Amino acid sequence: MGKIAKSISLTMMVVMVSMLMGDHYHLHGVKAEITCEKVTYWLFPCISYGVLGGTVSPACCDGVKTSLAACKTVEDLRKKCQCVKDGAALIPALNYTRVNDIPALCGTTCPYQVSPDVDCSKVTFT
Repeated sequence: MGKIAKSISLTMMVVMVSMLMGDHYHLHGVKAEITCEKVTYWLFPCISYGVLGGTVSPACCDGVKTSLAACKTVEDLRKKCQCVKDGAALIPALNYTRVNDIPALCGTTCPYQVSPDVDCSKVTFT
């Protein structure tokens, strides 16, 4: 395994562990039904596209659609946003343009743009 591949593998492990540990946080005192553990599971297949490019996998598209469908409330959507934002910040060489292209490449939309500056507390359904 090459040096870059080892680095990406290690980073993915760190992201998963940190997101799993952050599973129980609340937004504005309301516990969202969605968890960072679920979001990590659903979106993990998208990390390679976000870092390396290439083709978006069917597993990534399934995860994107499942994660969006799981957001039943605005708090769920905000929690998902925060999980994605926090997880993305831990991935070196993540290309945010690629990440934000994924929903369209999967035939869906996302009501927010993933970026280090997104204010997840203001995200709403469109």
